Amino acid sequence: MSNGEDKKVIYSMHKVSRHHGTRQVIKDISLSYFYGAKIGVIGLNGSGKSTLLKIMAGVDTEYNGDISVSPGFSIGYLEQEPQLEAGKTVKEIVSEGVQETVDLLAEYDKINESFADPDADMEKLLERQGEVQERLDELDAWNLDSRLDLAMDALRCPPQDQTVDTLSGGNAGGWPCAGSC
Repeated sequence: MSNGEDKKVIYSMHKVSRHHGTRQVIKDISLSYFYGAKIGVIGLNGSGKSTLLKIMAGVDTEYNGDISVSPGFSIGYLEQEPQLEAGKTVKEIVSEGVQETVDLLAEYDKINESFADPDADMEKLLERQGEVQERLDELDAWNLDSRLDLAMDALRCPPQDQTVDTLSGGNAGGWPCAGSC
């Protein structure tokens, strides 16, 4: 990276502690990482790994200490045992991770269909179509299906047309890539 982003600390945690009732789960954790860093959290069962990750992602806010995320960055969190909506296919569930792009593509299609309406405000439609197309270009949305297929293949997900309620013996939360997606 030529703009120095690789030397920028994008996340910091300073002296973070967390209690569950009277039990202290984590104590005085401090860490920082640079843009592009790959991190791993290793520890015994019950040692606070999930608690730490939930705090880092902003899911758990009941902690003491300070956390800083650089502007323009966000942290996501994928549950180990996600609650998946029965009846949806693997592809539909995976697509939820790029919902903004999916919604923009649907809006783009709806705008194009609206051009057939003789009463449509063509100027307004053209303006909105340009805005949506610009955002879709920024998101590389035109290649979304191939990128999702590549990601599902890399994660060894089940067939994309299989419904999630038939996976892992009917347990919707137990599909193979749930813990590693």
